[in-house]
Amino acid sequence: MNRDIIAFTKYKFNVYGNKDIRSGKDSAVVGIVGKSKSLDFPTMLIFWSLVRNSVVLAVYLLFSVACFLTVHEHYLPSLITFSEAYQLEMAERKAKIASVTAKNYEVIFGYCKPLHNKPLTSLKVADLQAVIKKLSDKCIGHATQKKVRQLYHNIYNYAVKYQIIPPTADISRFVDIDLPKRTKTKQPFNTRQLNRVKALADSNDPLAPYAMIVIMMCYSGPRPSEFLALEKNDVKLHSRFYRIRESKTEAGRNRLVPISKKVVQYYDYWLHRPGKTLITDLDGKQLTYHRFLRIFDKVMKVTRCKHKPHECRHTCATWLDDKGANKLSIKKILGHATQDITDGTYTHKNIRQLKKAIDLL
Repeated sequence: MNRDIIAFTKYKFNVYGNKDIRSGKDSAVVGIVGKSKSLDFPTMLIFWSLVRNSVVLAVYLLFSVACFLTVHEHYLPSLITFSEAYQLEMAERKAKIASVTAKNYEVIFGYCKPLHNKPLTSLKVADLQAVIKKLSDKCIGHATQKKVRQLYHNIYNYAVKYQIIPPTADISRFVDIDLPKRTKTKQPFNTRQLNRVKALADSNDPLAPYAMIVIMMCYSGPRPSEFLALEKNDVKLHSRFYRIRESKTEAGRNRLVPISKKVVQYYDYWLHRPGKTLITDLDGKQLTYHRFLRIFDKVMKVTRCKHKPHECRHTCATWLDDKGANKLSIKKILGHATQDITDGTYTHKNIRQLKKAIDLL
């Protein structure tokens, strides 16, 4: 029992050392535990030898008992819920990841709702597996299931790291997910398909604004997550470029992406919509990738196309290559790393040259 309390005291200090105090109750307990921690065994012996007053001793003993009962009753590791462990783990992780990645974690965490209020130490493999099975029954496949399992790994690794659970209690490693389905080779949009999407974009259909996004992405080649995180302040329509600040690769961060003359009117439309980011829902809130994917699939169904969002990027890369665009310009636009040290060190492609490349489309 004492080992349990000591381990969790260390855990609380690690958390609150990062200023992640979420309530007055937490703050009070940290203060109590902090004072209790300072009274180690040698200090206690000195205290006993110097202080003879029975009233003071009684107060000290009552204080010690109060500390023990407070920690024991309310803050034992066994009482930490799945949701609380997730919040603590994310508080540490958020400093290392892009904001769009953090939002995706929130979406994945939502799939785990049946686990939220259950103590982490009480969960069984069957509980974790039940979430995966529910996704499978809803035809939500390997990619999403893999992210849920990764969330499990993150939470249990954190719990082991801060001695909330012993290493042997990490049950996330026993969770199984569906095998990935064979995916077809990425195919670019052909001219007829793109013309159908353009016709929808120029119509009065409620899906028209989202058909515009498909065209915009085909003509600049961002990753879907990059484009959804793009803020209006980073779109310079008069100069015909935008800046990608967040990307999953170092080469993709803080890059300038040219805007084709053919889609300027679509950017102008979205810039006049409410919201901080360029792409939003009707209320001006940033679209998550999962919401965008559902809307994208509707656009594909209406236009009789069979593509995924990432194939817009593949379309742009294919078109640029077919039109004979400079290889380094293509890499700069798409945010690919430059392998050739000569290209990376001595050749600089400014935005004028990148716009020249994109205008070939």
